[in-house]
Amino acid sequence: MGQPLAVIDCALFAGSRPLIVRSFARTGEVFQLIEGMTLRIQGRITLWDKGGRYQLIVEQIDPSWTMGNQTHRLRRLVDKLRKDGILEMNAELRMPLAPLSVGLITAQGSAAEQDFIQGLVESRYPFRVFAAYSPMQGDGTTRGVIESFNRLLTVPDLDAVVLTRGGGSATDLAWFNDEHIAGVISQVPWPVISAIGHETDLTLPDFTSHTSVRTPTHAANFLVNRIADLTGNIDSMALLLHRTASRGIAHARERLSSAAAVLQRSGRLIFRTQKQEINTIENWLIRGARSTISAASRRLERCGGSLVSALRIGSLRRLEKELDSIERTLASSIFRRLEMCSMHLQNLEAAVTGNSPQRLYRKGWATVRGMNGELLRSVSDTSIKEEIEVTLRDGSLSARIERITPGRTDNE
Repeated sequence: MGQPLAVIDCALFAGSRPLIVRSFARTGEVFQLIEGMTLRIQGRITLWDKGGRYQLIVEQIDPSWTMGNQTHRLRRLVDKLRKDGILEMNAELRMPLAPLSVGLITAQGSAAEQDFIQGLVESRYPFRVFAAYSPMQGDGTTRGVIESFNRLLTVPDLDAVVLTRGGGSATDLAWFNDEHIAGVISQVPWPVISAIGHETDLTLPDFTSHTSVRTPTHAANFLVNRIADLTGNIDSMALLLHRTASRGIAHARERLSSAAAVLQRSGRLIFRTQKQEINTIENWLIRGARSTISAASRRLERCGGSLVSALRIGSLRRLEKELDSIERTLASSIFRRLEMCSMHLQNLEAAVTGNSPQRLYRKGWATVRGMNGELLRSVSDTSIKEEIEVTLRDGSLSARIERITPGRTDNE
């Protein structure tokens, strides 16, 4: 800062101090002189005879000017950064839903560090904290904070960074009102949480950070509450998903029951139809056998008549041979006809029995339907992760497609 051009001793006597304290108290401030503070005072010049030096006797200090000087400078900085487009850059970054990996910039071993860490530990959430320590007061504040941000750039997958210190005087906190710190905050790749001072303190990082909270404890609470909100949302979504799935399963069960009832009715109808057809064939066979027997009987009668005639004319042997031939032919014809009808009857019976759904289920067959209730006839009718319903002999199963292995088709 260079050497001062002139120096004059100042003295504040005990008799004047109560008046100054009361004037500060009326403005809501605590009177405390800090090195580097800028003051506007009222006093008188005296000469110290023994030392031969002049000194300024302080009689009053203007609290509104003294405390308002820092506020005015901060306001000018905020306006300048807003015009330069820097003020909102960090605020535009997305705060992760679960900021569990956190960078911390504060003074090593400070109460701010302890309060912040304690707040995270008490939550029992699995936070990971990467600390980059820096002076939080004095000439080294700006350089230390910037170097801390640069060190955190080497930490992979950080979710957010907390810049924090405990309370102090306006002069103590004024070290953060530096454009260089604001510039670095606007350029870092993660949202910054500013927690500097007490409830009523304001510094430049409060305006340039993504989120501003009042104290280190509030910074910890902000992160903990964000995780708690996410957990609550997940629980709500899980409950909603469970309710939705339950309703879907109930509807699918109703559709399956309806389909089973329709299938049962269809099976009964097919069975009755096939039974009627069997009865028709049976009647046809009976009528055919009777007709064949009648024809054979008539032929036998004719042969008998011929036999009588043959006996009369002496041709008995020829008629015997003819009768044997007719008898064999008739027996063979009747046997083939009955065998053919029996085979046809067996085929019809097998077709009816084989088409019964319950018989197919007992033999190990099953029907597979998609969640829309339609039968699956090809692997192309479904997809991975789709839920299906499998109907067996004694109930149904709900399953999820994990793998599809195409096979050979009939035309390959």
